[in-house]
Amino acid sequence: MMIESLPLFPVYVVDFIGALLMVIFSLIAFFYARRLTILQPKSVLWTYMFWFSMALVALAVSRGVGHTVRFVLLYHGMPGLWKAIAPFSGGLNTITFTSVAVLTFYYSNVRDVIDRVKNDAEALYEANVRLQNAQEALRRLNQNLEQMVEERTRELRQSEKKFRGLFEGSKDMIFFCNSDHLIEDINPSAVELLGFKSREEVIGRPFKDFFKDEKQWEMFKKELCEKGHIKDIEAELVRPDGSTRHVILTISEMKDENGNIRGCEGIGKDITKMKQVTESLIQSEKMASVGQLAAGVAHEINTPLGIILGYAQLLEEECEDNKDALESLKIIEKQTKICKRIVGDLLKFSRSSSDSQITDVDVNECVNEVLAVTEHSLNMDRIYINKNLAESLPHIKAKKEKLRQVIINLLNNAHHAIEHDGIIGIWTEYDEEKDEIRIIIGDTGEGIPPEIQGKIFDPFFTTKSVGKGTGLGLSVSFGIIKDHGGYIEAQSPPKEKRFVNAGMETVMIIHLPVHQENLEDEQ
Repeated sequence: MMIESLPLFPVYVVDFIGALLMVIFSLIAFFYARRLTILQPKSVLWTYMFWFSMALVALAVSRGVGHTVRFVLLYHGMPGLWKAIAPFSGGLNTITFTSVAVLTFYYSNVRDVIDRVKNDAEALYEANVRLQNAQEALRRLNQNLEQMVEERTRELRQSEKKFRGLFEGSKDMIFFCNSDHLIEDINPSAVELLGFKSREEVIGRPFKDFFKDEKQWEMFKKELCEKGHIKDIEAELVRPDGSTRHVILTISEMKDENGNIRGCEGIGKDITKMKQVTESLIQSEKMASVGQLAAGVAHEINTPLGIILGYAQLLEEECEDNKDALESLKIIEKQTKICKRIVGDLLKFSRSSSDSQITDVDVNECVNEVLAVTEHSLNMDRIYINKNLAESLPHIKAKKEKLRQVIINLLNNAHHAIEHDGIIGIWTEYDEEKDEIRIIIGDTGEGIPPEIQGKIFDPFFTTKSVGKGTGLGLSVSFGIIKDHGGYIEAQSPPKEKRFVNAGMETVMIIHLPVHQENLEDEQ
């Protein structure tokens, strides 16, 4: 028995060592696969290798244990026992070997899966790279867009600032209206021109409410609808206190992107002062022309009138006993003197210079001196004086006698306008901004009809009956005030509420500048 088994011993040893090494190497492979699986749990390859190495471990352990048990049993002389368990050991080896074989055959599929996953991963990576590039490009574009938006916003802000500065600082009237012609926005100059204190008082008001003549507004509206714009058309706007302003208007329609009218925008220039100055210049030119004519006529008439008066007076002395002739001569003398007085007024109108001296004049003192002379006769007709004289008026350079004459003429006109039972108002005031003193004389008479307001300063124009006036009082007064650098303004009815509230139907406003550089030189 020993002789037969000796040659197989090396084989058993080698088989045993091979089985042992197989177990050791399969365990090493298992541990490495386990570590890789833990490091990358989502890796399909490492998961496959883990299960493959586990199958190898099972095969190695099954085969190695089976061979070891076989050697031990045979060495101890128990072949029968080995024959009993050999089928089980072989079956286990077959199962484990089959598992390894199956996993080995499955490797190609796993490889395909891994390749597909790798390809998908590479495609995903490339897509991610493209996405990152696109994101970077979008970020740069967004950054440039933000810069562009910021620059555009800055430009718009600067443009808005320039527009707002022009809008707020303009001395002309600028306004915006909606499609219903209600004011949406208006600048401070326009608020002041319309006689309001704040923008809120004007916004929301219909623009037509500021037109004095509603027909003029309808004409404006019609032309705006037909042409889409109005250019340099004069309008008379009324203020809350009743005063008016003459304005040159330029208005254009505003349209949206669809061409629908959404409102209008306009600019207005106040020409009230220019209109007053123009009318004053026209009046002055007219008065100067008439004055030259009156001077020539007065000189030509004065000589024969003096002769007629002289001879009439001589005849009166010779006809003292003839009462009829004396009465006729008295009438001739009286009418001749009336003619000489008219000629004298003509000369005063045409030549305002006189022997009176230019002095510092206290306007209030001058008014009081005139009232002291005229107030009694006014009271006789139950006409009372409402006197409102400003305190601390500056003195002006003027001819006091001439200024008295103007005040007397205006008081006489007010007296004739009232006739009896009324009030004459007298105001004095100083306008610091214009550096002028104003003397306002108003009355509660019937007022001046609009159709003759432009004629009242014309020579010989009068509304009084024959024998009660020559029509030269206002003309002479106008010339005197003009020589003092001022002008006379007639308002009927008055534009300011304070005069209306005082019951005045007409006011005559004398404007006298405080500082007159050329007055003495002209005189």
